[in-house]
Amino acid sequence: MAVCYIGCDGALAHRIQSDPTFKTQEVIEVHFPITASEYRIDFLIVGPSITKLTHLAATISDWAIPPVALFILPEDRYAVESEQLLHHPRVGRSIFLSEDTEVDISSGFATIQAFYQKRESLALDHSVSGNYNINNISPRWLFQTLMEHLDEYIYFKDADSRFLAVSRYLTENCGKAEPCEVIGKTDFDLFDSGHAQEAFKDERDIATGKLKELYKEESVERGGKTIWVSSRKLPLRTRSNYLAGSFGLSRDITDEKELHKKLEENHERMQAELLLARNLQSTLMRQNVPTFQTTDGQTQLELTTKYIPSFHLSGDFYSVIKTENGGASVLVADVMGHGVRAAMVTAMIQIAVQQLQPYAEQPEEFMNRLNDMIHRTMQPIGQTIFATAVYCYFDLEKKELSYVQAGARHGVYVPTDKSESAAIFPNESMRPALGLIPSTEYSVTSQSLKAGDEIILYTDGVIEAALGEEEYSEDRLIAFLAEHRRDNLHDMLDSLIESVQTFTNRTDLDDDVCLIGMRIR
Repeated sequence: MAVCYIGCDGALAHRIQSDPTFKTQEVIEVHFPITASEYRIDFLIVGPSITKLTHLAATISDWAIPPVALFILPEDRYAVESEQLLHHPRVGRSIFLSEDTEVDISSGFATIQAFYQKRESLALDHSVSGNYNINNISPRWLFQTLMEHLDEYIYFKDADSRFLAVSRYLTENCGKAEPCEVIGKTDFDLFDSGHAQEAFKDERDIATGKLKELYKEESVERGGKTIWVSSRKLPLRTRSNYLAGSFGLSRDITDEKELHKKLEENHERMQAELLLARNLQSTLMRQNVPTFQTTDGQTQLELTTKYIPSFHLSGDFYSVIKTENGGASVLVADVMGHGVRAAMVTAMIQIAVQQLQPYAEQPEEFMNRLNDMIHRTMQPIGQTIFATAVYCYFDLEKKELSYVQAGARHGVYVPTDKSESAAIFPNESMRPALGLIPSTEYSVTSQSLKAGDEIILYTDGVIEAALGEEEYSEDRLIAFLAEHRRDNLHDMLDSLIESVQTFTNRTDLDDDVCLIGMRIR
C-alpha cells in the first residue's frame, strides 16, 4: 500500500511522512505525469501548489481503480475550487478536500484512511472497471488517444445506426472538422445511399442479435470517388449485457485493391505470354521424328516419344537426329529447375545440338563440346545452372549402342529375351552434369543389341514422382518395363504414365516428364 504525494513543500511533506495515520504505509513523492507511473497509488495527497485541480481530479477519477485522494487547497482558493471539484461531473467520490490548516489536514488524513478501509472491507469486484490496463491508467484516456491518432475508420453506433463516437480519421475523411459534427448522424448523411442502405441493414442485423459479427469488403462513393473499405462490425453491449447498437473498424484498402487489380492484369498478361511460349516450346519439341529404314523399306529402329511439361515451360529436352550414315543420335536432357530459366537453357541446348551435328556419331566429342558451350554461355550470368543428360548413338548396321551419361542415369536397357533382366544404364562411365565443369572429358559405353531389344530414355519426373515420402523409383520403372517388353511402344509409354499417376494418386506431376522408347528391328 503506497501513500503518494505531489506539489507539497518540505514542511507538508514532512507532515505527511510523520503522520501516525500512515505509519504502516510507504510514503513516496511522485511527479507528473502520474498516469502510467510505476507505482500502484492507493492514496494520493495533492499539495496546494498544484493548479488545474479539476483536470487532475477528473484524470485520476477515470483510472481503472482510482486512488483515494486528498486535495489540500489554500484558504484563499478553497471556496471557489471546492465548489468546482465537488460538483464537477467528471470528479469521482474518492476525491476529498481540505483547507491548508493543521486541523483540516489531520481530519482529511483520517477521512481518506477510513474511506479506503471501508472500500477494502467490501471486497468489491474491480473487474467492472475493465482489466485491459494497469490501475493508474484511464480507459477513457486510452480510448481518446486511439480515436484521436489512429488512421482507421473507428465508429460506435446506436440501434438506429446513429454515430455515438467516431475517430478523427473518419471525421476528416467525411469532410468534417471535429467529431462532434458527425455524432448523431447516420451513413445516409455522409455516404452514398447504396452504401448507407447496406450498412444500415447489416448494423440492424447486428443490433437485433441476428448477426454475431460481420466482415466484408465493399466500395463506397464519396465526393465523386470510389474507395474500397474492409470492415469488421460487432454488437455493442452495455455492461448489463443489453444490446445497444454496433461498433466497428473499417480500413481503407483502395490502394491494395488497385495494386491487386494491376497484379491480376500483369498475371493475366504473363499467363498469356507463358502460354504462347509453352505452345512454341511444345511445337519445337514435337519435331518430326525421323524414320530409320533400310533401302528396301524395312524398319531398323522403332521409336516413339512422350513429353509432359509440369509447368507452363519445361526444363526437359530431347532430340532425335538421323546421321549422315543412317544412324540415330538421341539426346535427353533435364535442366535443373522449372519455368522460364530452365526453358531458356533448353532453347540454348536445342541450338547447340544443331551446331554439333557434325559430331553426332562421336558421342564423347559431342558431349565434350556441348558441356563447354553451356558452361561458356552461363558463366557470365554468375549463376550455377546445369543439365543432366544421356546421349545415345545407334549404329543400326552393326546393331550397336554407344552412350554417354552426364550427372544422372537416364536410360534402361530391356532385352527382348524375357529370361534376361532389364537394367538401368550403369554408373561406371558417369561424368559431371553438363555446364558444371569446363573441359570435362566424357567417356563412352558400348553395348551390342539384338532384334527386339528396347532402350527407354527418361527424365527424373518419372522415377522421382512421389506419394508422401515414397518415390516411384528406378526399381518400379525397371519392373514395369520388364513386364511390358514387346508391347506396342506408344501404348507402353502411355501405360507407364498411368502407372506413375496411379502410384502418386494424382493426374498432375510435380516435375517435367520426357520419355523416348526405342526398339531394334
